Amino acid sequence: MVSLFSGGGGLDLGLEAAGFQSRFSTDIDPFSCATLQRGRSAATGLQLPFMQESVVVNADINGLTSSFIFEASGLKRGEIDLLAGGPPCQAFSVFGKRLGRKDKRGQLVEQYYRLLGELRPKAFLFENVFGLLTVERGRVFEEARKRLANPRPGLHYELSVLRLEAADYGVPQHRDRVFIVGSLEGLKVSSPNPVVHQNANIEEKNLPDLRTVKDGLRGLASPNEVHPKNHTGRLHSQRIVERYAKMQPRERDSHTRINKLDLATPSFTIIVGSDAGGGKGHIHPIEPREVTPRESARLQTFPDWWEFVGEGRHAIRQVGNAVPPLLGYAVGAQILHDVFQIKPRSFEQALTMLAQNHLFPKGG
Repeated sequence: MVSLFSGGGGLDLGLEAAGFQSRFSTDIDPFSCATLQRGRSAATGLQLPFMQESVVVNADINGLTSSFIFEASGLKRGEIDLLAGGPPCQAFSVFGKRLGRKDKRGQLVEQYYRLLGELRPKAFLFENVFGLLTVERGRVFEEARKRLANPRPGLHYELSVLRLEAADYGVPQHRDRVFIVGSLEGLKVSSPNPVVHQNANIEEKNLPDLRTVKDGLRGLASPNEVHPKNHTGRLHSQRIVERYAKMQPRERDSHTRINKLDLATPSFTIIVGSDAGGGKGHIHPIEPREVTPRESARLQTFPDWWEFVGEGRHAIRQVGNAVPPLLGYAVGAQILHDVFQIKPRSFEQALTMLAQNHLFPKGG
């Protein structure tokens, strides 16, 4: 696969856990690229396949050419099985101003269309926030469908549109996302089956309950500067500490407008924040403080050995922008099965590879 807008690597990790092999990853953010490179080194030491064959390129996609991608990846036209990526989604998010194409980040989707038409992969995966479906009363989404189905004359992809809730796939967080999958062979991709069920009072195919904040943070030590990385947080004034301490689970702080997590439910969506602020974590469910970038990464299902390069604000932006690896796995596994007729790695194998077994303890 070739990965665009790779960010902190959540989608790449998930797709590789399913069975794809990354050969090229790129992002304009140097900290994200350094994260991918450091992750590759860590995976080597752990004898895991992540990023082992991938060339990581720090570049502005506006100047990225298909000839460069082919040369750097060692692939030829017709050899790319999957083009994956999600152009920056803040322009379409319901949490933002929803400027859509008026936002320069919304225009980056044009570069995805361009490279899709030039690279001509056998399949593609386009990820974005569910707000893409309704911005400009659905006109942006309909335009995206047309452009993705026919990125250039004579090139047609059969599309499958999947709206998925991350919590259904073992992620201890509510996160609503849209995945558009295209197949050059005209094959459709179905929604992956959930691995947990939403209603704790109903047994559904013997599935376990939704994974909660308690599951996500299980076994994680108190914040420290040693292990795992990215596990130090903001310093709060005594006034803020006292205010956070008085809050109830799931209550929103009127000053910072962030929520207090509840151990018994999935996390609220991990968000990025503004370009100026760099993003904030939610409030810890027990301690009167905001969660650390590592705790947010736990709720996104990143392994503890995956280190985010940069200061705290750089780390939380990489975490908040990412596709949860377990959600990426679910989509990747379905694409392997439906488009390529290849048996993906099992969910249990993916849990082990991504160091997420704490989410499903024996007997839990």
